[in-house]
Amino acid sequence: MRFATALLLATALAALPLGGARAQDAGAIGVEDGLFGTLDPPLRAARDPRVVVPVRGQVQAPVLAPVRVPVTRLAPPPPAPEPVRRARPEEADPFAPLGLRLGVLTLRPSLTQSVGIDSNPERLTAGGRATAFSRTEGALALETDWSRHALAIEARGRADLFRGATDPRASGEAGARLRLDIREWLDLTLDARAATARERAGTPELPGDVARGPQVTSVEGAATLAARGAHASLSLRGALTRTINGDARRADGTRLSRREADYLEPALALRAGYLVGPGFEPFVEAQIDERRYVERSAAETRESRGLTGRVGARIAASALLSGEASVGWQRRSFLAPGRADVDGPVAQAALIWSPTPLTRVSLSGESAIAETRVAGATSAQALSASLGISHELTRALVLDATIGLARTDYRGAALTEDLLTASAGLEWRLSRTLAVTARYSHERLRSSAPGAGYGADIGLVGLRLAR
Repeated sequence: MRFATALLLATALAALPLGGARAQDAGAIGVEDGLFGTLDPPLRAARDPRVVVPVRGQVQAPVLAPVRVPVTRLAPPPPAPEPVRRARPEEADPFAPLGLRLGVLTLRPSLTQSVGIDSNPERLTAGGRATAFSRTEGALALETDWSRHALAIEARGRADLFRGATDPRASGEAGARLRLDIREWLDLTLDARAATARERAGTPELPGDVARGPQVTSVEGAATLAARGAHASLSLRGALTRTINGDARRADGTRLSRREADYLEPALALRAGYLVGPGFEPFVEAQIDERRYVERSAAETRESRGLTGRVGARIAASALLSGEASVGWQRRSFLAPGRADVDGPVAQAALIWSPTPLTRVSLSGESAIAETRVAGATSAQALSASLGISHELTRALVLDATIGLARTDYRGAALTEDLLTASAGLEWRLSRTLAVTARYSHERLRSSAPGAGYGADIGLVGLRLAR
């Protein structure tokens, strides 16, 4: 009897773990499946109004201001909000594209061809004529299904060809993110992104006789090393951005070089966060950057160093609300003797609210200190905000609307510009691969400079092919 009792006791003790639970055990909190894991939002679609190419993985406030077209440039019609993600499996949705399965890779291509009318294609204050045009849009997303690490690539582009024109007006952006899981608590993320758009003729940044603005391209590479504990997190991010300006064209047909606006900008940021509750992680961040111009004449007067401090929070309280918001202060010191430093508030926000599986509301905003070439202006304070909503009336019919406001205040030059953009559209899904689209957009720019504003209305109908 004593022998049997001892044997049972020894068996029970052997079944107990000798140490603490491992992060990968059921119920443990780890990088992939714990509280931190819930902070990572899903991959955003290419039509997300936030002009940053989104990819899976850790979300951080960008070290550099996201690649975007300032409000003084020719802003494209606001894109549609991201289609609502359903809670039900993709196979249960008869209209969800399945993608092309290539081993552990899933490829999701789409192509949209539209025709429409633009009431003021050149964004003129007066004398603009309505012109028919065609728009070709393409998008491509690539995702991996690896047990460790993650790779995501997204790209989208658009070309507008107006009646009577010989060359299209092109814009686009692409991004890739590779996350390497070095340890359960340590990962390295490599990012690459690029964007291109044409600067609007008539902006105060260009001479008044410019009839066609230059194509502006920005390329960025970044690396982030992030460490996470049970509650605390620490990340170090370095980035390098190169901005390239093409030639502008004057009204008499001659070319105007914009090479003096090309610059290189390295930056380094350190962020520390602490998880104070489920899905709520406050953080502090410090960033330093330097802007170096390619042309020596511009470098002597415009090179500068920036120092920025931010406080904010990452939110992933539930499936209803996710995103990030931060506020801070930036100071930029110019290397040219005698040029005064500039400083001011900066802020970033990107929040997504899904009150129902069929409805999605997105809110984004930014406040930044931008550089300017306007005579007499020391800097430009750029403010922007966007609100979008999409709703599925049925599985086959999706409605959406977006409104955006932006203001640029040229300090020292008594010049301000306010841009309003609004759009509404629908998508009628005929099958997994085919959909009918329609969209109306309105743009209005008001400027304190006489004769510098404009208004435009754009209407489009088209067909989308997706796989």
